[in-house]
Amino acid sequence: MSNEAKAYQDPGTPEEVSRRAFLARATIFGGTAVALTLAIPLIGSLVPKAQLVEANKGFSPLNKDEFAQLEQSIDKPVKIFFNKAVVNGYLREATDYYVWGIKLTDAELADMRKERPDLFNPQPGAAIDYPVGNLNFVMFSSLCPHLNCKYDWDTGLGAFLCPCHGSQFNKIGVHMKDARGKFIGPAPRGLDPLPFNQEGGTAQVEWIKFAANTPDIVRMSYW
Repeated sequence: MSNEAKAYQDPGTPEEVSRRAFLARATIFGGTAVALTLAIPLIGSLVPKAQLVEANKGFSPLNKDEFAQLEQSIDKPVKIFFNKAVVNGYLREATDYYVWGIKLTDAELADMRKERPDLFNPQPGAAIDYPVGNLNFVMFSSLCPHLNCKYDWDTGLGAFLCPCHGSQFNKIGVHMKDARGKFIGPAPRGLDPLPFNQEGGTAQVEWIKFAANTPDIVRMSYW
């Protein structure tokens, strides 16, 4: 056994001891918080995708006052909000979404059928396998088909305008062209219609997120 004397180490003042203890606890707490933050997405990824898809499918009621406004609007679209319970892994969270509602005249519905026949004659397995123009209403996704930016209705243009990259769409969702016949903006397709119906007097919509930056309409998720 060594007979060498060990140097005395001053633990410091009570304040210094308390400070070191606080920093140690803070480090442990911070590490735990980071671990939990990383674990939540991991837990979500353990849930089978098919199970997530089924959990997020379904219709959500539209805001009644805003839909009532749409029923009276024949000259411009109406932004209509709805609340959807989004299931992500084992978490369930109420999330606000909105759509652009269009009340179509019979002539506009006929134009839409002519300009966008793919929406009305779906092939087996097509992304649009539900009625479009149901009850003379169309609910467009609020996401631009270019890069999923949020677009808006421009009253001056009389058209939808995506402020990010300049794509323009007319009232029935057709990607517009300029005087030279070139598409205005880089969007690869027209606006995406969503499933819509009325049940028990309540207007409702099903949210679907479609793939961005492709000419084909491809379903990606329901949240």
